[in-house]
Amino acid sequence: MRELPERTLTREELTAALAARQLLLERAQLTPAEAIRRLTPLQAQFAPAPYIALAARLEGFHRDALEAAFAAGDVVKTTIMRTTLHAVAADEYAAYAQLSRQARLRNLRKVHSDLDLQRLETELRVWLREPRSNTELRERLWQLDGMTQDAWTPILFVRTLLPLVQLPPAGAWADRGRAPFVVHDGALPSLEDAATHVLRRYLAAFGPASLRDAASWSGATQRDFAGAADRLGVVSVRGPDGAKLLDLPGAPLPPADTPLPARLLGHWDQPLLAYADRERIMPAEIAPLKLTISGDPTVTVDGRVAASWAWERGERVARITVTPHVALRRGARTEIRAEAKRTARICEPDVSRVEVAFA
Repeated sequence: MRELPERTLTREELTAALAARQLLLERAQLTPAEAIRRLTPLQAQFAPAPYIALAARLEGFHRDALEAAFAAGDVVKTTIMRTTLHAVAADEYAAYAQLSRQARLRNLRKVHSDLDLQRLETELRVWLREPRSNTELRERLWQLDGMTQDAWTPILFVRTLLPLVQLPPAGAWADRGRAPFVVHDGALPSLEDAATHVLRRYLAAFGPASLRDAASWSGATQRDFAGAADRLGVVSVRGPDGAKLLDLPGAPLPPADTPLPARLLGHWDQPLLAYADRERIMPAEIAPLKLTISGDPTVTVDGRVAASWAWERGERVARITVTPHVALRRGARTEIRAEAKRTARICEPDVSRVEVAFA
C-alpha cells in the first residue's frame, strides 16, 4: 500500500468523487448489465428501485432494457449484501455472494455445530436445482434438528449455506417478490479472490473510503477483506477528519468546485448505504430522518441529499411530490423539477401529463 499522507481531501472533494464514480455528473450510455457492474449491485428490495437508480445515471434509459437484461440472465435478482435483495450483473454474482455470506456462515456453523453442514449443502444443492419457493424452503428446513420454527430463520439458513438466485419474472418492474429460487450453477471463487474483486469494485464506485466503510456496505467484516488492499496496490489519502481512506490508483478525484447536478435517486440507493460515515452524501441535519432505513427515495442537490420524493398516479397523470429537508439554493428547484419530470416518465411511461409539486 503506497502512503500519500500529504493529500488530504475535503468533504466537497469526497462528494464530487462519489458523484463522478456513481455516474451522477453526466449520464452514461451503457447497457444495464454494464452499468450495474460499474455501480456495484443495486438495491432491489422495492422492485422499481434499480430502474429508478439507472434512470438517474443512464442516457436514454427505458424500463424494458433492464427487464430484458433480467429475462436474458445478464442481470439476476438475489439476496446478497446485508441479506437484502439486489440486482447484480450475473457474471459478478459469485464474488459478491462468496464475500457477503462469510460472517453469516461463521455464525451458522457456531449455532448449528451439531449439523453436518457439508452433507446438508450437498443434498440441498441437488434439491435446489429445481425452482423452490420460500414456502418449500421453510418446510424442508423445519425438518432439521434444532431449526427454529419461525418464518425467516430457515430462509436465511439456506441462503447462507448456498448461493441462490431468483428466476424471472424476478426483477421485473411489477415483481411482487414471490419468484422461486434456484441454486447458482457456477463455482464460487476463493474468499481471497472474492474479497479482492469486491474491494476493487467498491473503491471504483465509492472511493476513497475505509475498509470499515467497505465492510459496512457489504455486510462482511474487515477481516474478510484481509490482504485485499495490498493485492490491489491501493493508495491512501486522508479524509477531512484525518482518517485514512483507501483508493485505486488514478481513480477520479474531481475538484471541490465541480458542479454537481440535481438527481432523483431510488429507494435505498447504494451511495446512501456505502459508508459507515455518510457525511459526504448525507448532511448531519438530515441523518435523524433515517432515510436509509425508511427507504424513501431521495433528491441530491450539489451531490448531497436535500429532499425526498414520492410519486402517485391519477387518471392519465403522474404526480411527483418533492419534500425538501434543507434550504435549497437558488436554481435548485428548477433542476429538481426537470429531473422529476424525467423520472416520472420512467415510473409512469404511458401518462399524458406530469405534475411536480414541492411540499
